[in-house]
Amino acid sequence: MTTLKDIAKIAGVNISTVSKALRGSSDINEETRKRIIQIATESNYQFEKTRKKSSNEYGIIGIVCPEIISNYYAQIVGIIEDEARKEGYFSLISITNFDLKNEKCYLNKLTDADIDGIIFISENRDLEKSLLDYKRKMNVPLVLISQNSETKDFDCIKIDDDYGVRLAVEHLIQLGIKDIGYIGDELSNTRLNAFIKVLEENNLKINKKWIKVSKERFEKCGYNSMSSILKYNDIPIGILAAYDDIAVGVIKAIYDNGRNVPDDISVVGIDNIRSASYLRPELTTVAGPIEEMGKIAVKLLFKKIKDDDYNVVQNIRLTPVLIQRNSTKSIKNQKQ
Repeated sequence: MTTLKDIAKIAGVNISTVSKALRGSSDINEETRKRIIQIATESNYQFEKTRKKSSNEYGIIGIVCPEIISNYYAQIVGIIEDEARKEGYFSLISITNFDLKNEKCYLNKLTDADIDGIIFISENRDLEKSLLDYKRKMNVPLVLISQNSETKDFDCIKIDDDYGVRLAVEHLIQLGIKDIGYIGDELSNTRLNAFIKVLEENNLKINKKWIKVSKERFEKCGYNSMSSILKYNDIPIGILAAYDDIAVGVIKAIYDNGRNVPDDISVVGIDNIRSASYLRPELTTVAGPIEEMGKIAVKLLFKKIKDDDYNVVQNIRLTPVLIQRNSTKSIKNQKQ
């Protein structure tokens, strides 16, 4: 059975262009539309599967995302959906649970679903082969949002995560805090590596007892890991949580142990989730430009959806900022 992918390969255009031509979209010039219809007819394509796009009918883009239960990814997906809707499109969302096999499967399935483009959000480090396979087999435009991968074949947007960790740790150091611990889950180990690097560069001791990497995630990870650290005779007076949801659990564990934030222990998170400024104390955190990242991803995707001849590839790295609130405190005038 002939597919849109087959027609796109013969015509030398994107699948999105074929889809638009067969739907009668006004985005496609008449000569291209006629050529695609001729190829489809000669290839015995089943036209009954297509229908002309009405004036009030939305196009479709795909979003491949690790999860939406975390505030961080939920924000990104929400922004992408809002921006896509402004372009007259709605989104099909595929959740991969951080699994590389799921990512490959969903990329293939989405391109068979008559979509016009994909925004691919991934934290996997081993994406090169998947992206090369996609480029070789698929003609649907794709924009990658990834902290851990580089590509020269697709537009890629990321927040400078290492710099964000540096901001958090150096903030604690500037407050006079030298005994610093780290709490994260197994999916955030790139932040642990950056944390250790900053400590080494500042000639600070790395106490392995104060570094906790858990199979658990979110608040439970923070609470249980911090509770474990608090059982030691010597404890850190500064904690970097790999992300804000973990920091929430860390703070509760500190209070449940009869200690105070920030008087006894300062806590810094990463991501600036919506509730960060509503916690008690308000959470000091590193904020990445998530809204801008989502908007840029949609802008780049639709540039290629609308123009088959636009082949410029952009790799964009956005810079996070530290937002200092009340969960950290200077101890320079105190005896550490």
